[in-house]
Amino acid sequence: MLEKKEKMVMLFLSEVCSGKKSYLISADQIAEYLSRKYVLSIAELDEIMLMLSKDNYIDLVFSDGKKGYFYCISLKNKGLTFKKDLIKHRKELVMLVLRTLGITILSFIVGLILRAIFN
Repeated sequence: MLEKKEKMVMLFLSEVCSGKKSYLISADQIAEYLSRKYVLSIAELDEIMLMLSKDNYIDLVFSDGKKGYFYCISLKNKGLTFKKDLIKHRKELVMLVLRTLGITILSFIVGLILRAIFN
């Protein structure tokens, strides 16, 4: 599973790159998006992008030109379904919590009934 920073970067990339085969984006754009929660250096952002590439979320090409530092990104299948998988994981977690809460309440009620019967 991805770390928090990797999830934030992947969410941004899935929003920006949706509907496009490949996308050219600057490191500054990604850092600006993440600046609400995290402060990232270019080296740390490069490391995150490489990890996403190794985990088969994106195809990545680095470009350092006159206008700055850019990434050429193409989402792979795992990257295209990232948002859906994240929503599915959250729903499963909520269902697990609700099921656990239901079993706890049921156990408490059965305990009260048994106590009333045998006292």
